[in-house]
Amino acid sequence: MDMEWVLLTLRALAVLILYAFLLLVVYLIWRDLHLVASDQHTGHGIAVTNAKPVAWLRIVPDMDTPSQAEMVFVVFPPATLGRAEDNQIVLQDEWVSAYHARIDNHAGRWWLTDLGSRNGTRLNDAPITETTPLTKGDIIGLGRLKLRFEAGDGTSHPDPHIIQT
Repeated sequence: MDMEWVLLTLRALAVLILYAFLLLVVYLIWRDLHLVASDQHTGHGIAVTNAKPVAWLRIVPDMDTPSQAEMVFVVFPPATLGRAEDNQIVLQDEWVSAYHARIDNHAGRWWLTDLGSRNGTRLNDAPITETTPLTKGDIIGLGRLKLRFEAGDGTSHPDPHIIQT
C-alpha cells in the first residue's frame, strides 16, 4: 500500500511540473508577441525608439564618387557598412564588400572593425587589420569611397535634409 501512495504522489508531481512548464512557455510566447505587436504599432524597434544620432559618416567627394557627394549617414551602433541591403549603412560601390566593416561604441569610445572584406578597410589611408579606435574627423576608406567620421553629443546633427539611413 505504501508503494502505491509513493507512485501516485510522483505522478501528481510530474503532472504539476508539466503544467508549470506549459504555463511558462505560454507566458514567454505571449510576452514576445506583445513586444512584437508594440514594435509594429510604433514602427520602431525597441532599441531605436530612444536612440539619438550620436555619430555620422559624411562622404568625402572626389573624382570617383561625384554622384554621392554631400551624402551623410547616421550611425546607430553597432552599424554595419557594405553593399548588402540589410546593412545599416548601404554603400553603392562595386569595390565595397557585401559586409565590409562595422562601427561600434563601447564605453563612449568609437571603434572600427574590418569584417574580412576583400579590398580591406583603411583608416586615414592606413589599412586596418584589427579593431581600431575612431576619433572625430578620421577618414574611413571602403572600396573607392572615403567617409569622414563625425561624432556629436546626441543633441547636434548635420543638415537633416541630407541624412541617408
